[in-house]
Amino acid sequence: MKRILVTGATGTVGAHVVRELHERGATVRAFVRSATHVPRGAEPVIGDFEDLASVRAALDGADRVYLCAADGPRKVAHETAVIDAAAERGVERIVKLSAMHADPASALPAFRWHGEIERHLDRSGVPAVILRPAFFMTNLLMVAGGVARTGTLYAPTAGRRVAMVDVRDVAAVAAGTLLEPGHAGRAYELTGPSAVTFAEVAAALAEATGRPVRFADLTEEQARPRFEGAGLPDWLAAHLAGVFGLVRAGGFERATDRVRAITGRPARDIAGFARDHATAFTPAPAPAAG
Repeated sequence: MKRILVTGATGTVGAHVVRELHERGATVRAFVRSATHVPRGAEPVIGDFEDLASVRAALDGADRVYLCAADGPRKVAHETAVIDAAAERGVERIVKLSAMHADPASALPAFRWHGEIERHLDRSGVPAVILRPAFFMTNLLMVAGGVARTGTLYAPTAGRRVAMVDVRDVAAVAAGTLLEPGHAGRAYELTGPSAVTFAEVAAALAEATGRPVRFADLTEEQARPRFEGAGLPDWLAAHLAGVFGLVRAGGFERATDRVRAITGRPARDIAGFARDHATAFTPAPAPAAG
C-alpha cells in the first residue's frame, strides 16, 4: 500500500482526506506543527512549512502527497517548497488542492496564489492531479452565528446560482485520485450536484433548524463594509469581495459530475449540509432561570 503524506492535515479538507485514506487502508503521514490534534488514522510528522529540513524529512519514504498549505501571503512559498522537495525525492504523484478560477493573473489573492502554484507544479515534472473545487458549503459557517441570532442570511449575489460543494466530497475525490490509477495529468472542477440560489440555501437552513430563515440579497455597496469590518486580514476581505463579484457574474453556476464519476456516489446537496450543521445555525438555548 502506498505511503501518503498529507499536508494541511488538520485543515477544512485535509482532516477528511486523512479519514478517507485511513478507511481505504493507506499508510498516512500527517504533516503537522504538533501532535496535539492529529486526525485519527495518521502518523504525525512534526514540522513547519518554514523549516525546509522538516519538509524534506516528512517526504522521506512518501510515495504520494496531498498538497495544501494555509491560505495567506506565504502560501506560494510553502507549497512550492513541498513541490521542489517532492521532485528531488522522486515522489510519484502530487494531488494539489486548488480552486475554481485559479489563475496566476487573477486579481483575487487566493486564486492568484493557486494559479502560481499550479504553474510551478506543472513545470516541476512531478505527475500531478489538480482539484479545483467551487464555493465550499462550509463557507456558510462563517455567518452561522449571525443567521442564528437574526434569522437572516445576508450575501451580495444578485440572485445568481452557486454550485457549492461539500468539503467531504472534495476529500473523497482527493483520496481517490491519490490511490487510484488514471488521474495523473488531470484537473477536475468539483461542485455539488446542482447550483442553488442563496434563497434556496436559506430555505434549506430553515427546514433543517425548524425556524424561519430569510435571505437578504445585498448590493455590492451594502456588502463592502461587512467584509471590511469583519476583522479579516486585508487580503481575505478583498478576496471574499471578489469571490462574490464572480458569483454575481455567474462564475459558479456550472455544476459538474466529477464527484460522482470519481467516488461512485453522488455529491452531497445543500439540504444534507444544512441538516448536518443545523446546530451551528440554531440559537443556543436560553440559560435556565436560577
